[in-house]
Amino acid sequence: MASNKFLEELSESQKSLSLRIFNLVIGRIFKKAYLGFDEKTREEMDKAFLSEDAQAKEKFIKEHVPNIKKDFVEEAKKIEKEIKTEIEKQT
Repeated sequence: MASNKFLEELSESQKSLSLRIFNLVIGRIFKKAYLGFDEKTREEMDKAFLSEDAQAKEKFIKEHVPNIKKDFVEEAKKIEKEIKTEIEKQT
């Protein structure tokens, strides 16, 4: 992950864009995972993520999305490619 110093050097619009991309990556990872879960696991996920309990969320991720770091890198690369393709279309 990026260091805090790097983030401090970004403009507000760059920080906003970075956060939006981060949220998009995380959203795609959890959507894909959710769709692959059975009903019981979906209920566990809903319970963990609707709570304010950070430990419950972390425990759920460790148990049910063990490759989240690898998934994050892969999904970020996909989004980067999508963004580049879209930019090329507009030029």
